[in-house]
Amino acid sequence: MENKQAKYNSVLVIDDHKMVANGIKLLIGDLFENFYMAHDGASGMSKALQHFPKLIIVDYSLPDTTGEILVRELKYKIPSTRVLAYSYTYSAETIVKMFQSGINGYVIKKENDDDFIRAIQILMEGRDYFCSEARAHILNRFSNSDEDHTIRHLIANTKFSGKEIELIRLLCRQMTNKEISSHLYLSERTVEQYRSSITRRIGARNLAGVIKFALQNGIIQLDEL
Repeated sequence: MENKQAKYNSVLVIDDHKMVANGIKLLIGDLFENFYMAHDGASGMSKALQHFPKLIIVDYSLPDTTGEILVRELKYKIPSTRVLAYSYTYSAETIVKMFQSGINGYVIKKENDDDFIRAIQILMEGRDYFCSEARAHILNRFSNSDEDHTIRHLIANTKFSGKEIELIRLLCRQMTNKEISSHLYLSERTVEQYRSSITRRIGARNLAGVIKFALQNGIIQLDEL
């Protein structure tokens, strides 16, 4: 049913536990004009292609597939949709697989409701959000890869102004454009331009890439995140 007071257009929740899906609807249903549910990968894909939701919330464990496989297919067929993994699973292997599949965020179900809602708001702003445990697993997994050795040396050839360095630090703390604009006395539009320029210049595809770059080049320390 359409919600006239909603802030966002549409969301699809794919979770094999109906009680969990209904709980999510109670929690965030008022934020969306249209709320759809599916309880396995096949019906989730069908509803995604029928409704083209702006956001898809998906569990890793599904009766007929895994979240990793489903997300790869979703991102191939509907690349513009935002995908948030919401799962009880917090193993490093699972989180890294989901990250590599193209998700825009990961929240463990034990996190409180405020963190879950914040993650949704951040994704709907076009940014990525990974809870602290997920972020740590992702950074640890890629810390010694050849790709990261290349990234580590990019800063030597990438000239950043003092303002850009500070903005990178604020991005790593997952501040919104509005919060950053107030902190740096810049317009939100200027902040977005800085953000786009920085991610392009360092070759980062998402927030995790920016954090990884900042940690490896001493821009920010892990205990500051």
